[in-house]
Amino acid sequence: FAKVVKIKLFLRKSKFFCLIFSILFLTPSIFLDTPKINIENITISPSHYFYEERNIKPGTQKGLYLTGYSMNLKSRRYEIYDLLEKTELNSIVFNAKDDTGFIDYDTDIEFAEEIGSELKLYNLKEVLKEMEYRNIYSIARIVLFKDSILPKSRPDLSIKDSRTGEPLYSEGSNWPDIYSQEVWDYNIEIVKELVKAGVDEIQFDYIRAPARGNISYADYTHNTENHEKVWALTNFLEQVRKETEAFDVKISADVFGIVFIKNDDQGIGQYVDDIMPYLDYIYPMAYPSHYSPYFLGYPDPEKYPYEVVKYTLEKALERGKGTDCIIMPWIQSFGLRVDYSKFEISEQMRAADELGINGYMFWNASNKYGIVKEAFMDKW
Repeated sequence: FAKVVKIKLFLRKSKFFCLIFSILFLTPSIFLDTPKINIENITISPSHYFYEERNIKPGTQKGLYLTGYSMNLKSRRYEIYDLLEKTELNSIVFNAKDDTGFIDYDTDIEFAEEIGSELKLYNLKEVLKEMEYRNIYSIARIVLFKDSILPKSRPDLSIKDSRTGEPLYSEGSNWPDIYSQEVWDYNIEIVKELVKAGVDEIQFDYIRAPARGNISYADYTHNTENHEKVWALTNFLEQVRKETEAFDVKISADVFGIVFIKNDDQGIGQYVDDIMPYLDYIYPMAYPSHYSPYFLGYPDPEKYPYEVVKYTLEKALERGKGTDCIIMPWIQSFGLRVDYSKFEISEQMRAADELGINGYMFWNASNKYGIVKEAFMDKW
């Protein structure tokens, strides 16, 4: 009987100890000062969780051009972001200073306020943050020497019409004098503001003198030492290099495709042999629609995108030997006389791919890139 009583007491004690163990070790927050987990305090790096990390090596930029107005529309930006996520595209070229001379972002440059070139369509820091979040390579486009606003406000800084002494009107615009140090300083100030904001690349467009119109009456009054036009371009680029050498930024320029084929500057200063040493990237605008009839023997070169682009890029690669400048073409993503489809887009990409060129930019002035999306989807 005594043994039975001891066994019962043991069992009761065992149950008691089991209960205490369960309370202390399985539910410690009841007795101990254990902080509760607040899920709102948990942070996950978006670039590693929501978006796949992209390794954008030099020369692998594949980008779309967007106007300042497209950048201003959040729905439009996010539509483009979605397109980049679904394709090989990894870059956006956006208007910082546009074809009219307006600065499209929220600039703080005093001279821009003085001449009335502030448009302030979009918040620069906001869009750069969005692109960084998505691992998108940012390219700020600066239209350099085609600028109607500056010459109207400061006629003394313009190319003059020798007949009237007024600012020259050519190609639908007035033009600042490409030799003017003040014009260079103004644009370099824009460059520095963009670079400090964190832009990955500065891309100069219209880095040239006017090519058509009243050019026979162009009077470059700031060219006091009778320099060639390419001197103005290279000296400007040299100053850009000096002003940005402390920053991790790439410098690039858009040029006509024909300047790689001809051995002169086409009268506009784009002598590529002199320009390329100052650039990280150069983008030939090898648009088939922009070549003269019977180029390469084709009555309408626009109908032969593969042949025209490949020939241009072959010549460009020859001219680029011995420099560190990487060549990537602008791809015509529109039709001028020929309706372009995904086929014509793919043919231009094929021309670049076959030459070992791994990057290209797509141009459509209206920012409509449906055929580009189709071309990439077929490629996959």
